[in-house]
Amino acid sequence: MSKTTKIPNVHSDSEQIGTSTDRHISGLSHEEQSKFIAERARKATSNAAMDALKNGRAITIQQGNDIVRKFPGGRVEKIKTLDNAFVIPKKRVYKI
Repeated sequence: MSKTTKIPNVHSDSEQIGTSTDRHISGLSHEEQSKFIAERARKATSNAAMDALKNGRAITIQQGNDIVRKFPGGRVEKIKTLDNAFVIPKKRVYKI
């Protein structure tokens, strides 16, 4: 018999996709929508990283010019140093 594990709901009701806030962004300008989506993406990325560390998993991120792996215990392992770490991308506009 296989053992199954229920995945806990790690998001609060205010962070759920498809909330009334998400449905009403269509009334915003394209620039405001883009800013809203970018902010939600930053929050989701940050929450995912914190959840991974809380659950005993390492994360890989950029710190300055370095790509590092952070471990739950606080240890940081340098993977690679980037020559051009800070290239300014073109302005992005997200549309729904």
